[in-house]
Amino acid sequence: MPEESTPPGEPTTAPPPQTLAPREERLPDRGPRYKETPADPQTVSVAEPYNAVTASFFILIVAFWAWRIRGRYRQYPFITCCLPILLAGGIGGTLYHALRTRTVYFLLDLIPILLLGLAAAVYLALRLVRASGWRPVALVTVGLLGALVLMNGVVFRAIPFPNPNWRVNLSYASQAILILVPLSAVLVRTRFRYGSWVAGALASFAIAWFCRLIDGTEFDTLPMGTHWLWHTFGAITTYALTEYFYRIEGMPLNPSIPPPGKP
Repeated sequence: MPEESTPPGEPTTAPPPQTLAPREERLPDRGPRYKETPADPQTVSVAEPYNAVTASFFILIVAFWAWRIRGRYRQYPFITCCLPILLAGGIGGTLYHALRTRTVYFLLDLIPILLLGLAAAVYLALRLVRASGWRPVALVTVGLLGALVLMNGVVFRAIPFPNPNWRVNLSYASQAILILVPLSAVLVRTRFRYGSWVAGALASFAIAWFCRLIDGTEFDTLPMGTHWLWHTFGAITTYALTEYFYRIEGMPLNPSIPPPGKP
């Protein structure tokens, strides 16, 4: 029996916003469709304006820190090594959201985040090794990495999430935990010096994570979606953590030693 057509002049019923419905659609660049993504990204000059502009915030962070530690790069080896990775992610993310045409841009948007999270966890673990010995730190590090691989490679894939976007968000949350465990130990060893930067980073990440989770759902009331807020608060998180690493880099993990002054 043929479907009834909508009478002329009557508005068509738009599909309801996502509640728990799957959102598995992938574009040719292998990236997901966000609320801001147009039906055909190739028909517009900038596919996702809000997402693209806010992705470029990470480029600005790199420029700021490259200027701030100019002439002192050897004093801050961890930050110096991370800046090129963050720059690649910022450029890749901007091109990815602006064009939505190439898989390489999608990978550049994704992989640097994973590398930076792993680098931060390893750096903090190495700092703890010097203060606590390698055995306990090695055991905890191996356990965390094993749990991360297990959760992302097995558990999250096996759970039939009503919305596949949850799987990605839980993956980011597990990454945050990977950093948070050694970071908490470093905070304790330093009597929570500069802990306000960590607290700010955690609060900002929580907001960013929530905004990423609700993009395109019934809780998202913005016409352009909320993924751009994931970028915005993610950039704030990145800056706050970089400031923390800047202040503790080279500082002994000995509570009895006062922290050195930082310009």
